[in-house]
Amino acid sequence: MVARQLQYMMNPVQQITREKEEESESPPHLSRAKLREIVDVCLLLGQLLLQNGANARRVEESVHQMGTALGADWIDIFISANALVITATSGEEFRTKGRRVVRFGGVNLGILVKLSKLTHRVREGVFSLPETRQKLAEINDTPRYYPRGVVVLLVGLACAAFSQLFGGDWATFGVTWLASSTAVFLRQELTQRQFNPFLNVILAAFLAASLSGLGFLWDASTAPTIALAASVLLLVPGVPLINAVNDMFQEYMIVGIARGVTGLLVSLSIATGLSLAISIWQIPAVWPPPFQPVSQLWLDGAWAAVAALGFAVLFNVPRHTLWGCALVGAAGHVGRYLILSFGLPGVSHIVVATFGGALIIGFLGLWFGRVWRVPVLIFTVTGIIPMVPGTYAFGTMLGVLQLVSIVQLENDVVRSVLFVNTAVDAFNTGLILGALALGTVLPGFLFHRATY
Repeated sequence: MVARQLQYMMNPVQQITREKEEESESPPHLSRAKLREIVDVCLLLGQLLLQNGANARRVEESVHQMGTALGADWIDIFISANALVITATSGEEFRTKGRRVVRFGGVNLGILVKLSKLTHRVREGVFSLPETRQKLAEINDTPRYYPRGVVVLLVGLACAAFSQLFGGDWATFGVTWLASSTAVFLRQELTQRQFNPFLNVILAAFLAASLSGLGFLWDASTAPTIALAASVLLLVPGVPLINAVNDMFQEYMIVGIARGVTGLLVSLSIATGLSLAISIWQIPAVWPPPFQPVSQLWLDGAWAAVAALGFAVLFNVPRHTLWGCALVGAAGHVGRYLILSFGLPGVSHIVVATFGGALIIGFLGLWFGRVWRVPVLIFTVTGIIPMVPGTYAFGTMLGVLQLVSIVQLENDVVRSVLFVNTAVDAFNTGLILGALALGTVLPGFLFHRATY
């Protein structure tokens, strides 16, 4: 500022002439009405991104890119757990507006792909402001890629694949498929009726656990613990948990904490549904056995690919990316299998092996995302689902229920052993979830640039 004033005092005529030339070359400032239209479009974009599973950094980058491409000098955005506040600036004019984000319908990665492509087209100057608004409305009303019946059957098949990865037999496979498919159908019905999302999870978990447990009572299954644990994995909050870690590492602390709490509440809702079913039907929920990988490497990869494929359909990924999702899921699970097979002290541990498998998924997801120009989340989320700690989480929930039921007993030895087993399973569950989240987001931190 001082240098500018001195220059003006030394040669005022030349300085005034230069300032007039700069003003004539600069683009005209937008009116307040125009800025309001840009803010409205940016709010709709941010709302669609948040509602369908995007992390906070992606929301901020996409909204800023679209707003500036539409003519604003600068876009500032504040993201909270359930609201957006956006300010668009042009010269000395600015407009600020907020919007509450309401979540219905769950994760839809197909919409994220369409929004990403639209943002790039707007930056290239293909669409005007009215055309962009129309395109966003069309994307919001886009039907899902897969019919409802296909989603029900394939998600059920994915959970049945988990029963094989957990060591179940073919009878357990059939019971798990039936129980989880029925739970998916119920969840879809409740979602369409806009039920409370946590009540939705409780009821779906109760139905899946009831069918799995009754299958054992009617001699249709020989492994009740495996069937119970596998049938509710369709409800696991994989996207909120991964986004929570991602957001906190990228310094969006409020959003990350809120998403982490949401994931915790969903997990508690699953446990509530399971406990209700076990208590009402008197299902003999024995303690789950220690984790053991399947006997052959190719079987491990094949079942993991089936599980990833089912959840890719559930999350509505584009059809041309399905084989990539299956490949990434299989590669990560096989990587964990090989690390566990090494038998090296301190390395062949389930947490370390899970982190190694998650790193494979993170790097492959980053590569596939850039090759196909789609969000990396498509591959990382579907890829880590086969490695969720289902049996450990079930053991934690079962241990808590048993501790509550024996609190009046005077047998301190039984209570102590049960407490230790529960604590170990809870500790392993938390470490495995942390390893999955950190392993998938770490490649993006190391090699971040503008992604699609």
